[in-house]
Amino acid sequence: MNSLKKKRIMTVFKYTWPFYLLGALLIGGVMYFIFGVTHKVPLYKTMTLFVTGETKDTKKLKNDLTSKYEIKSFSCISANPSDGNYNSKLSIAGYNSADILILPVSKLNDVVVSAFGLELKEEIINEYYQGYTLYQQEDINYGIKLDKEKVSEYFSLPEEDCYMVLNGKSVNIGEYSSKQIKEHDNALKIVKDWGN
Repeated sequence: MNSLKKKRIMTVFKYTWPFYLLGALLIGGVMYFIFGVTHKVPLYKTMTLFVTGETKDTKKLKNDLTSKYEIKSFSCISANPSDGNYNSKLSIAGYNSADILILPVSKLNDVVVSAFGLELKEEIINEYYQGYTLYQQEDINYGIKLDKEKVSEYFSLPEEDCYMVLNGKSVNIGEYSSKQIKEHDNALKIVKDWGN
């Protein structure tokens, strides 16, 4: 390559380098999007908890849940009942995205649990929760009493009794979900392990 050709290439590159940079960023972004869509974690391998109280060790909780159950992604939403934004967190994040909601009796008595909670019919109780203390609203079972000792290293909970309510919209409730796949019952198993 002669010096005149090199000079022309450098002159052109001097004015067009932003296009090369923009092209590289665009290609990287498109590849990230494609791989994100095609390799997305399935919903039944994700778990979201809503906790009334404070979380102590989210990292340990995540490690324990992902190693014991078939979960690849975990998130925990915690809200203190004394905070002004508790009710909005519960109604937006809790009802819409949480698989399991841990709520004290006083809060359960203030809400209509049938609007979000899975009704615990006899077949569910017989298969998973026989002998457990249940929460009822209008003579329908909705929650399982939480054994606070089993989760004391993960959460600081209110003094009163707390119950775990399974979200009726969750895909982690096995054959009782809209997908009706029995093997996808991680939420049912977690509640069974933490129940009393």
